[in-house]
Amino acid sequence: MKEFEEIYKTYYNDVYRFMFKTSGGNHDLAEELTQDTFYEAYRSFHRYNGSCSILTWLCAIGKNLWFHYLRKHKNTTLRLEALEETICDDYEKTPDACAERSEKSSQIRKAIAKLKPKQREIVLLRANGDISFAEIARIMNITENSAKVIFFRAKNQIKERLENEGFF
Repeated sequence: MKEFEEIYKTYYNDVYRFMFKTSGGNHDLAEELTQDTFYEAYRSFHRYNGSCSILTWLCAIGKNLWFHYLRKHKNTTLRLEALEETICDDYEKTPDACAERSEKSSQIRKAIAKLKPKQREIVLLRANGDISFAEIARIMNITENSAKVIFFRAKNQIKERLENEGFF
């Protein structure tokens, strides 16, 4: 118990920051997910095998809780502006473009849903939480370069799907 209290004190701020970024800047949700992360970590502490850092383990738990939250709350609006900007490099802010933005966001969500699970996780972590590739790599237990490559390929697949549907 004492050992876990020390873990909580040491990593609380880092886990909260991670959940804050992941939840798109929602303080209340980040706090709730942070508490849930430590609760789940406490319940499963006996299974922690030391194959990664404690922070990476905690962030992986938090990531899983975030995805569970998204599945449970399907109406949650994802922060896709960053992804839209990387996909729509020459996106113009005209009245017509603003009207199309909502439809484009819907199509991007559909294209993300069609990605392979690992690609989808990386895209959502990157776009929704603005998480660095280094941090994504630690969370997903892959190399930073792999995270970048998977993201790049997923982004191209999304762009290709949108092109096929006439959005570019």
